Amino acid sequence: MKQVLNIFIVGSILLSSQPVFAQSTTTVEADSQSYSVSALTERYPANSIQSSTAASSALADVTKARSFIESRFAAGQRACYKEFFTNSCLAKVKEQKRADLAVIKPIEIEANAYTRHAKVAESDRRLAEKAAQSEGRATASTQNKTDAASGKSTEANDLTKDAQRKVRAENYAKKNADYAERQKLLRENEQADAKKRAENVERYEAKVRESEARQKEVAAKKAEKAREQANKQ
Repeated sequence: MKQVLNIFIVGSILLSSQPVFAQSTTTVEADSQSYSVSALTERYPANSIQSSTAASSALADVTKARSFIESRFAAGQRACYKEFFTNSCLAKVKEQKRADLAVIKPIEIEANAYTRHAKVAESDRRLAEKAAQSEGRATASTQNKTDAASGKSTEANDLTKDAQRKVRAENYAKKNADYAERQKLLRENEQADAKKRAENVERYEAKVRESEARQKEVAAKKAEKAREQANKQ
């Protein structure tokens, strides 16, 4: 008797939880259906990610967008199986998923590129500081030993210091030139990504227009078929 009562209680709990789960699933699907990747491209136009904070935010938004796209794709597949033209419907939702992912991909690429660049720049800065400190200590030590051994005059010491300053200036200029070259390469990559993003957006919009045209054509055929059936009756 106690076992039967336990089974009854468990069954009641499961039945009562089903409406909540169904409501949650319906809400997620509704959100995914209303989601648009255009909002993401407006928030992160090409070359707009210029800080680590912006890069992190963009990557988080891309992850969220990809989740919405997958949810919408799954919901679309389920809806297609209820349609008369199932294969055509499935092809449409697959194309929408592909186009949406193509639009958000450049944002992810730009954010990752900035993150990598920021890490490299910070590493270079620390290495340069460390090298300058080591060079300064080595120069001071060498100078002291040289002065003690040879007893050079003040004028000679000034000449040696001028030569050392020249070497340090040349090293600093070379480091700046290397950094400028890395910045140039980064900008070129970003421009290429921006061009690719614009092409993806253009292709996406063209696909949307083609999809709308196909929907109108299918609707017209359905309406024509319905009229023919009505005339036969």
